[in-house]
Amino acid sequence: MENNEKHVLYPEYKIFLAICLLFVVSAFIFSSPSEIVQGLGEIFKSRGLLLTDYMVVGGIGAAIINSTIVGLYSVLLLYLAKAKPTGGMIMALWMAVGWTYWGAHVFSIMPLTIGCWLYAKFKKRPFSDFLVIALLGETIAPLVSVFYVSNPIMLHMEASWPVVLNVVMGIGFGIIAGFLLPIIAGAATRFHDGYTLYNMGVTGGFIAVFAAGLFKAFGIAVPTESIVMAGENFRLSIYLFVIFASLIGTGLFLGAKNKTNHVENLKGIIAHPGHAPNDYYTMFGPTAYINMGLLGCIGTLVVLAIKAELGGATFACIFSMVAFGCFGKTIYNVLPVMTGAILCAFLNGTPFNATGNILPILFCSCLAPIAGEYGWFWGIVTGFFHVLITQHIGSITNGFNIYNNGFCSGFVAFFIVAVAAALRPEKKEASA
Repeated sequence: MENNEKHVLYPEYKIFLAICLLFVVSAFIFSSPSEIVQGLGEIFKSRGLLLTDYMVVGGIGAAIINSTIVGLYSVLLLYLAKAKPTGGMIMALWMAVGWTYWGAHVFSIMPLTIGCWLYAKFKKRPFSDFLVIALLGETIAPLVSVFYVSNPIMLHMEASWPVVLNVVMGIGFGIIAGFLLPIIAGAATRFHDGYTLYNMGVTGGFIAVFAAGLFKAFGIAVPTESIVMAGENFRLSIYLFVIFASLIGTGLFLGAKNKTNHVENLKGIIAHPGHAPNDYYTMFGPTAYINMGLLGCIGTLVVLAIKAELGGATFACIFSMVAFGCFGKTIYNVLPVMTGAILCAFLNGTPFNATGNILPILFCSCLAPIAGEYGWFWGIVTGFFHVLITQHIGSITNGFNIYNNGFCSGFVAFFIVAVAAALRPEKKEASA
């Protein structure tokens, strides 16, 4: 089916572009133009494997511009595909800009997009039907960029080949992986029944596991990465709070124009469990922007409160909370799972504010629908086990899946929901 509607830049996308302008201005406050250009070059030359903080690799300004480029690319895709704005589309835009602070850039994302587009053509369906998947396909961007820069097929032979062949291999693997993304995404949803919001993390995780197995079978070694920002909490927290204030302000401004009752809408959002259908933008309009901004503030305050480091990794965590503020997360249902994760971090014998703890503390909010559906107790249990599972099975993706906490959350959701549902007291039927 062809979409014969006209190309329209909807107001929701214009709002996002306005915030992208704020990103650009901020980038030049953090870094000079020459530093940004040089830094972008370093980012494009990076493998991007988990865990690669682009704020360290290229500098803060370059990391912000890299994120903005992907944001503009995402809006262009939505415009060309004539995609109408929904909570899912807005969520995908914010995930796109948040996750390109580590592990992804526009050149590693493009082949994945092409693969999704080819799948749409294969199924004879509009590309807009798969756009959210295409935008979130950045989860396995390192599977593309690792070919661009490191000759992974030849590493075990200590040999190399021309850069052009590297690029061709990267694009080829990316297109194949992108074609598979919509196929695996549907199966992944059935696996966890929608109780993790990071379905593309689960999807990318399975693809990454198979890719890692393929690499290992042929003796291909890919160097691991652990590059994390430190010492910039003051400046970065101001930057984040300005962004989130702009989101809250946007919601208030649009609500005033539309005579929206934000208090009642926020009550409605908080009362929603987070499980699908969970398109808060369609259900509650501009109040969703307020929920998004508040979630961003909560995530940032948690990082500061436990004296962890703000940087590319924690930016990805916090922006994912913001993104799903219009698609399943609320300022209420994230608290139980984060409480459980904090409890596990305090008891598990590793430094409380270590990267291995702070990332799952923030990312576990993807399991908020469990708390929303089954209550605080199971939410706390879920958060506790999410930290443990992440530390044990995260490595099997070989760093190829940057939504790795999302992958782990699929297993947590599968297990916890099965137990919680079995132990839930059955409702007594009303007597006739």
